[in-house]
Amino acid sequence: MDSIHCYGRLEEDRNKSNENKTLSDDLDPPVVIVGTLKDAVTSDSEQLEDACRESLLKFTENMSEDELGHIRQEYFISNTEDDPSVFQQIREDILKSARTMRTWNTDYPLKFIQLEKCLQGKKKELPIISYQEIRNISSEMPKPLNDEELMLYLTFHHEIRGLVYFKDLPDYIILDTQWLSDAFKCIVTAKKFSAISIRNKNKWNELYSRGKLHSEVLDDIFRKTESIFSKHKDHILNVMEKFDIIIRPNTSETQREAGDDKPLYYLPCMIKSEPECDIYKMFNVTEKTCTKSTWLCYMFKFLPPHLMNHLIASLCRKYEVAKVASKEHTRQIALFRQSAVFELQMTTKLRKLLVMKGPNVIQIQVWQFAKQIQRGLYKYIADFVTEEITKIISNRFKMSNVKFEKKWECGQTKPEFVTGLNDLSDKEDTIYYCETCTTIHEFTGEWSDLQHSTLNELVAAELHELPRRSSVTHTFPRCILTGKARGRLRRWRLSRIQWRILADYNNLSGVTRAQW
Repeated sequence: MDSIHCYGRLEEDRNKSNENKTLSDDLDPPVVIVGTLKDAVTSDSEQLEDACRESLLKFTENMSEDELGHIRQEYFISNTEDDPSVFQQIREDILKSARTMRTWNTDYPLKFIQLEKCLQGKKKELPIISYQEIRNISSEMPKPLNDEELMLYLTFHHEIRGLVYFKDLPDYIILDTQWLSDAFKCIVTAKKFSAISIRNKNKWNELYSRGKLHSEVLDDIFRKTESIFSKHKDHILNVMEKFDIIIRPNTSETQREAGDDKPLYYLPCMIKSEPECDIYKMFNVTEKTCTKSTWLCYMFKFLPPHLMNHLIASLCRKYEVAKVASKEHTRQIALFRQSAVFELQMTTKLRKLLVMKGPNVIQIQVWQFAKQIQRGLYKYIADFVTEEITKIISNRFKMSNVKFEKKWECGQTKPEFVTGLNDLSDKEDTIYYCETCTTIHEFTGEWSDLQHSTLNELVAAELHELPRRSSVTHTFPRCILTGKARGRLRRWRLSRIQWRILADYNNLSGVTRAQW
């Protein structure tokens, strides 16, 4: 249900519906639940349906209200008593629900159908194919596709997840998405290969605990898998990076330990290690050494399980992951389960970003060392995180059913207790009462825009510090020869005395003595 709700499309034409069509809160795609083994439920015949429904509620109690909006009907069937007519009725109801969807009977180019049939047969022989091969296949069809139409076909089927094709990885097209899943599974669930390499035992342990994927571990995995996986190893890793299944953090550790030709990866889904102690204590974040910003919270009605991993991957590409000392007295990057710390200032390391995941919330906080926080100081961070979350939801995975709103909470609140109590607004309330600390705080507004009044105050303060006679409007016109301030003729920029002398000797162009 998580996947159905994430990738289900909202009705784009609800506002264009017929006037006599009644709109409902049902979400597409519709879900029909069929419960089997009705005969195994021990209950009276009159209460049998209720007993089956109570069993079903156990599986749906943790679902959000938005997820439940996909469910249209529930059926409970017996494996021994129900006749075929019951199953036929279920088929008819499913067909009826399918016909109500806007994608029913959508037009599809005939050329695409021909190429799709050819590739369906090719997929059974070879799950991955080069671009040149698919180009040759399309040119040999009765109605061949030109390069533009072929690109359109590949892009369309990639969006509907019929194949895997990226424009910046054009060498190969993966026809069988299940084959790609199997390749991913070889890495993500690679524990069965760990026994084959005693020499790399420590690096395998790092994979299980910290999600750290060394090149030697990759060699062990692909050495024992299908030959086709080994042949296309580089392309598989590139695709995994595209899907953020593996990430290459922006840190010198990846090059120093693994070497330039052997990059070091991390698997966010396999990072099981929690911070060894309180995250603030690990980075010596105290009231004396650091000023903590307020929490910026991205509140979701339904938070997709993998969204946090994608956001961490985006931040890894933008900022360097911070490092912290471990119990083994070594420096390790601060990538933990459901949390991460990034360096916002590479040279001074006086500003760090904490990203954490809570129940249906992603929360961020900035630690500022040796400097006071000002209004609008961290707006660029809030804009970047907001833009990346929007890209992941709307553009990358088309999860139009997933929405969020931004709120904030006192920075003194412990991470596990953050709930996002306050709305972000344009009001300039500088003082507020904090229910968490039960005291009064000054609201800085570091995530907000610089308001006009605040900006005017800053500009006025800067102007006040300038020398009194430094403004261009305060310059006083003087004679360019003598500097005399009075009796100046503007056209010639001369005092009247100097003008008279030059005019007497005919040294001013266009000036002649009057004669009568």
